[in-house]
Amino acid sequence: MRIRKSVGAFIVNRSGKILLLKTRGMTRIYWDILKGGVKEGETLLGTLKREIKEELGTEKIGEIKKLNLNFTFKFPERIRRRINFDGERVELFLVEFIGDEKDIKVDGKEILGFKFVDKDEFKRKATYRKTIEAFEELIKRFKV
Repeated sequence: MRIRKSVGAFIVNRSGKILLLKTRGMTRIYWDILKGGVKEGETLLGTLKREIKEELGTEKIGEIKKLNLNFTFKFPERIRRRINFDGERVELFLVEFIGDEKDIKVDGKEILGFKFVDKDEFKRKATYRKTIEAFEELIKRFKV
């Protein structure tokens, strides 16, 4: 089974709200955290910084903490065939966002929009169960 390495980030603003991205996937539109695949030769941290710049159009980040928390999921069959991976292992980070909402410039193609939400809204709005479970573990372990 071929598993793609990727990173994911719980991005928190100065008010303690968490960023959710409205994302256009290969098969649907969904709300999720920032995620992206590790390219050959990249470190996890390098991938994370690249993804923040690409998906959010900003570099206004403060402290970055690797959480030693991850999850793995399988891709649907048609995505597997298209990208030649069976699933993805997401290594998670906690990222401090030090800018203002106006500093975020999503591309409008892959990322359609964004919203900073509180913990309860995050659990209601996030599309994927694995993301919500990881978020609950983050809250439990790190008192976010």
